[in-house]
This record gives sequence, structure tokens and C-alpha cells, in this order.
Amino acid sequence: MIRNACVFPVILVILVICLNQCECCALTTKGISFVKPTKLPLRDAMVCSPLRKKEESQICRRFCISSMRGLHMSSVTQDSLAENGPRRFRFDSYVLSQAALIGFMTGWAVSVFKLAVDAVKRSCYGTKSILAQKFMLRPLIPALGGLLVGLLGLVGSFSPGIAGVLKEVDDETMMEDDSQSTQSPLCFIRKALSAIVTLGTGCSLGPEGPSVEVGMQMARIAMNVSPANVLFRQNSKIHEIRRKRLLLSCGAAAGVAAGFEAPLAGVFFALEIVQASFPPIPVSDGDIFDDSALESSLLFPTRNIGALLLSSVLAALNARSLLGKHTMFTVSEYHLRTPLHELPLYLLLGSLAGVVAFVFKETTSRCQSFFRGDLGPEPLRRVVSYLPNLSKPMIGGLLCGVCGLFFPQILFLGYETHNSLLANSSLPTTLLISLLALKTIMTSISAGSGLVGGTFAPSLLLGALLGGSFHNIVSGMFHDGVAAPLFQLADVPAYAMVGSGSVLAALFRAPITASLLMFELTRDYDVILPLMASAAVGSVVSDIIESKFAHRDNSK
Repeated sequence: MIRNACVFPVILVILVICLNQCECCALTTKGISFVKPTKLPLRDAMVCSPLRKKEESQICRRFCISSMRGLHMSSVTQDSLAENGPRRFRFDSYVLSQAALIGFMTGWAVSVFKLAVDAVKRSCYGTKSILAQKFMLRPLIPALGGLLVGLLGLVGSFSPGIAGVLKEVDDETMMEDDSQSTQSPLCFIRKALSAIVTLGTGCSLGPEGPSVEVGMQMARIAMNVSPANVLFRQNSKIHEIRRKRLLLSCGAAAGVAAGFEAPLAGVFFALEIVQASFPPIPVSDGDIFDDSALESSLLFPTRNIGALLLSSVLAALNARSLLGKHTMFTVSEYHLRTPLHELPLYLLLGSLAGVVAFVFKETTSRCQSFFRGDLGPEPLRRVVSYLPNLSKPMIGGLLCGVCGLFFPQILFLGYETHNSLLANSSLPTTLLISLLALKTIMTSISAGSGLVGGTFAPSLLLGALLGGSFHNIVSGMFHDGVAAPLFQLADVPAYAMVGSGSVLAALFRAPITASLLMFELTRDYDVILPLMASAAVGSVVSDIIESKFAHRDNSK
């Protein structure tokens, strides 16, 4: 028994070494194609089919299969491992140094971005602003912000989102001269300025999406500082694509860490969300190698998670040193009296969060179709299609401003309303439901009209409004009904935090990221268990509803 217990960890270590070594041996051989690993066992999927250097591929194949079966490695493979050891150490040190550079640059850039948003907000809504002092002229502030966004869009195109950046970097790497960039830095600068204007004038979007794109842009800059294919003489395009994807993931993680001061959530954001955006890697012979079953993104090995952690921590520390330490959400004292008895209520709240996330995503998609002229009655489509692109962000900003006259809670990030719920304030149920509907519509209009911003902060507010209204309804049923003696309901902050994390998890299919983010934002651990359960249910419900509607649309 003791002998078996000692052998199992050794076999496990050999397996991990085998996975990493197979990748290193195979990817540094020029002109190798891979067997697509679908419907194959892992050990069979890792077998290489060479175009050149047949003997090296056979050594790699024997090494993989023998290690999987727990056999001894041949002396030839041991020699190759010894030769690759110093080279791998130098390469990993190089990747860590780049991750550190990305984290530092992202922390600085996101801090400048936030300070610029605050400066625009103070200038537009301060005491010296003529438009802000006159109540009926306040809607013109977001409208002017939309006009500036439209003007910036006329100057040139904006940089793409996460998936677009990944595709651009992959295309640049597959080019013969991969030192040439397919995107001008001016595209990123225009988009960053548009986001500053959008958020500073009060439109209903969040800063976290632009912060992630800032981090990925810093990663692209770091890639060109000292290219690895020059320093290490690597001729494998696939290996270079994987390295760049890892650095882009470090940038995205650093962007979340600096934007929220949440380094753990940044790491899992890269693992859960950015990794899901990775397209299959194109191979030079025209085939497609879908390496999702293997280590396509280089995120799972310990050394690569270390790079994500390093970039996230440095970004958060740098942002804190520049902006000061502050807590985004402040939670007042509350009580979780009977969390086990309330678990069905939390699961029901997670199901509702899945519905809200789906409605929010569908509304945003329809608003985008409307502003393209693809949705609505035929006369309205013609009118919208003839509108210049300059006017569409201005219309979105104007609608946000008009709605903000009567419901100012929907403007900006909504952190004040969120904190009022976390402060155990008693807000009317009708107000919470009205804000939930209006915030969904205004955020969708803002995103669909061409204004620039993210949906992280709006989704957190939507979840808090859902949780608060859900608490009020359930509290009335259990306190005034026949079920009152069963258990004591938790306070409003608990349901607001669970709702926030659940909507965020359902919207981005990232329950771990959402749970860790709420923990790091509130510094409250008591609610983490019901939050994780509710976030998991919300993700599943949203996915089921979306797949059902997609199947129905395809069947038509």
C-alpha cells in the first residue's frame, strides 16, 4: 500500500512533464502538423505526424506513450530533456519579465484612464458647468459626449475587442514579416478617448471593458520590445502564437486587476473569459489545429499561471500607488442567520439572474441591429440607415440624458445606488424594478448606438437591483405569510451581493471570476458560499435559454 502511494505521485509528475515536454519538442520542430485531438484519447491525440525530421518525431512519440503508461524514459529522451532544461529556464524567465512589464504598464495606463474620466466628469457636472446648472439642459451633456465619440469615429476606425485583438495578433504572427503590425496605435488612442468621453459625460456604460483593452494593448507593446523569435531563434509560428496569447492574457488579467483592484479576479478572468475567445491556431500547411484539448493557451501549466499572477499583482499595486487605496463597494453590517435554509432562495435568485442576463444580452443585440437599420418597421429602417454614423452615438447619449432627468441612478457607473443597497437601505420595490428595467434598456442603447464602454459595472448594478427587489418580495411573503416561523431571512446586502455576482457570472459564463470579484470588491467572505451556488445556477440557466433560442432561430 505504501509503495503504491509513493508511485502514484511520481507517475503524476512524469505525466505533467510529458505534457510540457511533448509541447516543447513538437513545437520547436519546423514544419510539423498535428492530428486533431477530437474523439481521441489524450495519449493518441498527442502523437505527431511529421513532414520533416522524422526521427525527432518518433523520439517524441515514444516519450509520450511510454510516459503515459508509467514506463522508463529512454536515454535519448533524457538527454533531450537535459539539453532543453537551461533553454526552457531562460525562456520562462523572459516570459515572466514580459508579464511584469505588462503589469506595470497596465497599472499606470489604467490609472491615467480613470483620472481622465474623473476630470471629464468634474468639468461637465461641476459647479462651473453651465449645462449642469440648468436642469432641462443636462441631457445635452451625454448628447455632446456622443457627438464627440461620433467625430472620433469619423477620423478613423476603433481598435477591436478581445476576439478581434487575438485574431489580429495571430495574423501578424503568421505573416512572413511578423514585425509589421496590422493596426495603427491611433485606433487604440481614438477608442480610449471615446471611452473617456462616454464615461465622463454620464452614459450608461462601465470602464472595465476599456481597462481590459488597455491591458491587451500594453501587452502588444511589450511583445515588440524584445521579440522572442529573435532572442531564442524560434522558427515555430505556432509556438510564437501561443506565447503571444499568453502575454495578451496577462494584459487582460492586468486590466481587470487594475480596474477593480482585484488581482485574483483578473487571473480567473483570463482563464474563464479570454481563453474562451481563442480561435483555433492556423498551421502553415492550411490545416487547422484545434488544441482546446491540449494546452492551447499556455494558461494551465504552473509557470504560465505564475505569469498571470505576476502581471495582475503588479498592475493592482501600481494602480493603488497612483490612485490610492479605496474600496469600491462598502458593505454595512448584516446577518446570514440561516444560510442553509435559504439556499433554495439563493438558487432561485440565480435562476432569475440567468434570465436577466439573457434579456440584457438580447436587448443589446437588438439595439445594435436597430442602429444598423436591420430591425424595426420598414420606414423606420430606412430612416435609421440614412442617418450618418456621427449622429447615432449622439442619439444614444441624448436618450440616456433624458432618462437621467427622472432616474439619475441610471447615469454613470451606478456605484452610489449599489452602495445604498449594500448599506442596508430600504428602497421601494417598485423603484428597484423600474431601475432594473431602465438600466437594462439604457445600457443596451448606449452600447448599440456606438458609445464606447464595458458592461461589467452595469451588470453588477443590475444584479444588485434584482437581489434587492427579490429580497423585498420574499421578505413580504415570509414575514407576513404563513411561512414566517420557518427561518429568518438575511438582510438586503446579502441578496444584493449574490444578485450582482450571479448576473455577472451568467452574462460572461464566468462563475469563479464573478465570485472572486465580489469577494475582492466587498472584502466580505460570509456570502461567498451562497454566491458561488447562485452564480453557477445563473450561468447554466442563461446558457440553456440562449441555446434554446438559438436552436429555434436556426430551425426557422
